[in-house]
Amino acid sequence: MKRSIAAASLAVLAFVLPGIAFAKPSVTLKLTGAIVSKAADGHTTLTPVDQAPPKSGDEIEYDIVAGNAGTSPALHLVPVGRVPAGTAYVAGSAKAAGARAEFSLDNGKTWSPSPTVTVKDPASGATVVKKADPGLYTAVRFVGDAALAPHRSTVYSYEVRVK
Repeated sequence: MKRSIAAASLAVLAFVLPGIAFAKPSVTLKLTGAIVSKAADGHTTLTPVDQAPPKSGDEIEYDIVAGNAGTSPALHLVPVGRVPAGTAYVAGSAKAAGARAEFSLDNGKTWSPSPTVTVKDPASGATVVKKADPGLYTAVRFVGDAALAPHRSTVYSYEVRVK
C-alpha cells in the first residue's frame, strides 16, 4: 500500500512542479552597437560596429534589448550599459519607455540622475560642488517602476562619442 501512495505522490509532483518551475520570468539582455551617420537631408543611417570600425568623432548608439520569455512579469529590471574607454557619453541620449536614466562616475559603485563633482574654484580656492560633465560618465542604468510583461521586450538606448 505504501508503494502505491508513493507512486501516486510522485505522479502528482511530476504534473505540479513543471507548472511551478515555469511560472517565473526569463529575461535575456542583448547589447548591440551601431555607428550613427547623419546626412545633410536629416536622414540617419546606423551601421553595426562589427561591420565598420568606429573612428574618432563617430557617435555610437548602444541598444540594450530586454526580452521576457517567461510566464510571469520581470520585476525591478535595471539594465546597465557601460561607457567604453575611449568614448564619452552623449548628453541627453539615454532613452527608454517607462524608465529613467541614472549615471555613474565610478564604474557603477554609485548612481545619480545628475551626478556631481567637487572641485576647487581656481579664483577663490573654495571647494565647490557642481554638475559633472557627461563626458565623465562611466555607466548608465535604466530604472523603471513598470514590470516587463511575459513574452514582451523593450529597448533601452544611449549614445557615446569616440574620442
